[in-house]
Amino acid sequence: MNTKQHSNGLFVTVFTVSRRFKRICSFDSFFRKIIVLVTGIIILLIRNGFSQSETMNLKQRNYFGISANYAHGTILPTTDFVKGDNLLGAPMKKYDAYTLKILWQNPGYTNWQKIYRVPYYGAGFTIADFYNPEEVGYPVSAFGILGIPVLRWDKLELYSEFQFGIAANWKHYDSISNPKNLAVGGGLTVHLNLGVNAFYPITDKLDIGAGLSFIHFSNGGFERPNNGLNICSPSVELKYHFAGRPDARSVTAPVRQQRSNDLYFMLGYGDYQLVERELDTNYFAVGGISAIYFNRFSNAARIGLGTDINYWWGLNANPDGTPGPYSFENMTVGLILQPEVIVGRLSLVSGFGIYARHRNYGNFKQTYQRLGVRFDVYKTFFAGINVRAKNFTEAEFLEFNFGYRLKWVRGE
Repeated sequence: MNTKQHSNGLFVTVFTVSRRFKRICSFDSFFRKIIVLVTGIIILLIRNGFSQSETMNLKQRNYFGISANYAHGTILPTTDFVKGDNLLGAPMKKYDAYTLKILWQNPGYTNWQKIYRVPYYGAGFTIADFYNPEEVGYPVSAFGILGIPVLRWDKLELYSEFQFGIAANWKHYDSISNPKNLAVGGGLTVHLNLGVNAFYPITDKLDIGAGLSFIHFSNGGFERPNNGLNICSPSVELKYHFAGRPDARSVTAPVRQQRSNDLYFMLGYGDYQLVERELDTNYFAVGGISAIYFNRFSNAARIGLGTDINYWWGLNANPDGTPGPYSFENMTVGLILQPEVIVGRLSLVSGFGIYARHRNYGNFKQTYQRLGVRFDVYKTFFAGINVRAKNFTEAEFLEFNFGYRLKWVRGE
């Protein structure tokens, strides 16, 4: 191939990508409202990032950066809709995503940054394409980001990255206009991304990167159907550091956090839809109380064992979806093991439980899981949001909780 042919081929490729991106960005009025909201969130985060640096020390340098990421992945065939029971009449395989990230990475100004050896953190904004706009649309995500270093060589750096937020602008299930989309039941879903990224500097301020991620979208059972969408996606990324890179080698050792035994009391509330494929009907509340005994065994982690007691309005509902009588049968009891990662005042929550008592599943026959975040609001008070699921694949409901912590510091 001669130089002219190569240039023509490159031009066609760039032109095709730009046309696809322009088509994806043909926003409706709702989409524009989402963009305004996300822009406001990002502005607040940027303002907080600078003010945080100023309150620490005016001479401390704020390492601020921005990155652009392109992902091209594969939709995992976990549902009939993805496998081919859709208007395309063929499996949905391809996934593209365009992401903008606003990032900070400071050299150990706070203790949690020292514990995680200079992580990066910030906010992100993604536009995704599932190559089925009529049934899925072009969802938009806004999320928080935490990247924790795994390995550092002379120049190459490897990070694990966690993203958690919301996605909107879906073409969701409708019994008349979109009856085959059993993956997305409503206009909002959770955006969850777990991945690894490697970065290599190509100039003093510019890095090139590559990564691999597992991405999950679902609404936590808040609206049904809710089969969800799962993606495995490699990506490429360019990251620009406005003030250069922090020197990770200069970070001092973190202050050793007190080892403690903590008892957490939580009140939780959720909402779930009993009957599949019915929008705005048959919604029932889930309320409960949890008590979990935690052992903080390191600077960065704790593990807990406890119980979840929930009352499910509608667990004994009639076949037509109308509520049954209030009854002790609606109460469930679960036993849960809950490891958590501690990032300052934020905790990344995971839980693995079993229903010791459940009217529909039986006793000690059904497992359940919890995945989410919790934030220490004020001293010993906290609030959080979690997805409650079963069998690691099916979300039951989105759980909002708040509570109080009792703490006993252990002698060293």
